Amino acid sequence: MSLDDLRKYAVNAVGRILPLDFATCAEMVDYTLTLPQGQIEGHLLDLLGHSDESYEFISKFTELKNKTALSQKNQPEKAKPKPAKSERVPKWGPSASIETERTTSRTRLQNNTTSVTVSQLSSLKPSNQLSNAEAKKTKKKNLDSLKDINAVLREVEVAKMLAETDLATSLTVRRVCNCMTTKHALFEVAPNCLNCGKIICAKEGLQPCSFCGKELLSEHEKTEIIRILQQEKNLLQLKLANPKDKLIQQQTIKPQKHIKFSNAMGGNLWKAQEEAFKLAEEEKKRRREQEEQEAQQKRDIEDQKRELELYKRKHNVNEALLTAQERLEMLLHYQETGAERSKIIDNAADFEMPSVSCGSMWLSPMERVLQLKKQQKQLRTLEAAEKARVGRSNRVVEMVIRDGSVKMVEKVVNMSDEGQRDIEQLEKEIHQEKLAQEQALSKNVWDYESDLNKWQKPVYVGDRAAADTSVNEDSVEILNRVQHDNLDSDDLVALMAS
Repeated sequence: MSLDDLRKYAVNAVGRILPLDFATCAEMVDYTLTLPQGQIEGHLLDLLGHSDESYEFISKFTELKNKTALSQKNQPEKAKPKPAKSERVPKWGPSASIETERTTSRTRLQNNTTSVTVSQLSSLKPSNQLSNAEAKKTKKKNLDSLKDINAVLREVEVAKMLAETDLATSLTVRRVCNCMTTKHALFEVAPNCLNCGKIICAKEGLQPCSFCGKELLSEHEKTEIIRILQQEKNLLQLKLANPKDKLIQQQTIKPQKHIKFSNAMGGNLWKAQEEAFKLAEEEKKRRREQEEQEAQQKRDIEDQKRELELYKRKHNVNEALLTAQERLEMLLHYQETGAERSKIIDNAADFEMPSVSCGSMWLSPMERVLQLKKQQKQLRTLEAAEKARVGRSNRVVEMVIRDGSVKMVEKVVNMSDEGQRDIEQLEKEIHQEKLAQEQALSKNVWDYESDLNKWQKPVYVGDRAAADTSVNEDSVEILNRVQHDNLDSDDLVALMAS
């Protein structure tokens, strides 16, 4: 296979794998053929992705390229055309010897492919430079592409501005067309509105939907489109600035890596899909770890800044003042969050379930009876609901036999409310009893005079050393620390026993 046949095969195969035009595929293949043998496989994998078709094409392409190179190496050189016969010169004399030397030297230099003269070196062009014709053609192509990118950028930016302005207050008139692509071509960037489903034609273009007013593209998508177009614009400007640099002209924007999976003939689709999902999970995990590392680095930087600020504040400052400030900050923080700390969440108090653990130790006997009745009523209600659930409840059915047909009607029977009446009666009695207790307590008024008689007036006791030693210690009355009422000893003993 010749080199041209190999190139045609590679261009067709790349066009089947990637949705690109013929010229782009040809440029990719031409650049691949210029690479060394060890870099071809990696370059093609980066371009085509990891799929069965890509692996098959790369293996076959390298095999054919090796065979082509081997055949060209083993092919004998073509016979060179014989030079035209010059005029016969005499084979003797000095002129004949000079001509023979010229012919011999010229033939030696022509056959020597490794030796190059200075004139040939000066006439040779660098390998990374393009000719004037190629540079002119490439420059015209780059200019056209730059114009297209600028037009698309302007359209996206105008659409973004229209989305931010209010249609009712702005003077901008939006394009409206209801041809449903019968007159105009389909707008392939956003073929239809995702909100109402209207088909967008090329006349309306990138603007809010003329029917529902919703955006055809989200803000994230618009920003991503602008970013990619800006990258292409910068690359084209770089190419225009260096029109003869071959390496710069061959530069392309690296597309984002996508996970692809395909099923070859007789392959296992589920296995390929599982491998693709596994790769996606690994990529997501790697991205998550990278985000966590970035967040951790930001936190470390913030901690370092905080420590530096704290060190600057504490430097050359009194320690007692710092301690007082820390104490003040702690108290203020506790004051701000004290309400939440002292909040009591008692879920058991949201409903009333009479039991021993309800804190009924402070209830009166009447209130205990009321709690028991409520508990019995609640248990009866639960039993009735359980019977109704399993279909064992009591039902009253009326059977009417008329005109040879039987008609059964279920009657609604109200539950007995005797227990409820007893509960209401007990509640009334408890309420009246509490009112009587409150009235009795309201009559008990504190009397200052009667309460004053219970206590003795305090007496000042001075220094015992300065006191009169002649006073008999037995005659000194020692006051008790606890003052009781004016009761006799029998009453006091009875009071202590009770």
